[in-house]
Amino acid sequence: MRWTEKQLAEHLERTGAAGAKNRVDVSNPPFRPVDMLLDLPAPISVNRMRRVDWKARKNALSWREMADKFLEAAMTRGEVQRARLARYELQITLSEQHCRIDADNGLKLLIDYLRYAEIVLDDSKKNLRRIVVEWGHAPAGCRVLIKPMEG
Repeated sequence: MRWTEKQLAEHLERTGAAGAKNRVDVSNPPFRPVDMLLDLPAPISVNRMRRVDWKARKNALSWREMADKFLEAAMTRGEVQRARLARYELQITLSEQHCRIDADNGLKLLIDYLRYAEIVLDDSKKNLRRIVVEWGHAPAGCRVLIKPMEG
């Protein structure tokens, strides 16, 4: 699509420009942060990372680099923001076609990544209130739904 400068300016005025200051007033209740959906590569097992296994460490760093690219794309689309949520729940869907690990073996890596990416504040019991893990449709290997909670 070819737009004139005027058409582009009108479009950006209506939809906002990436990096532009947010002019939305969120101070008036009942504003509630929106759920965030993030597709990530299939996590690797933390069982291997617990041993002194330098190959597993290299794999974890490689996974984080790939996850950073997925996160950057989701942030560009406006699906995820660095909100540092204080109270939240996670619904994690793992793809049977992409993951060869047990459902619980990749959770530590995923949750620590959300902290590293500044999407959530912490993973202590006062912050992370609920985790649901299931097998299902996750096009990239892992789909994480981050649901903010009040209080």
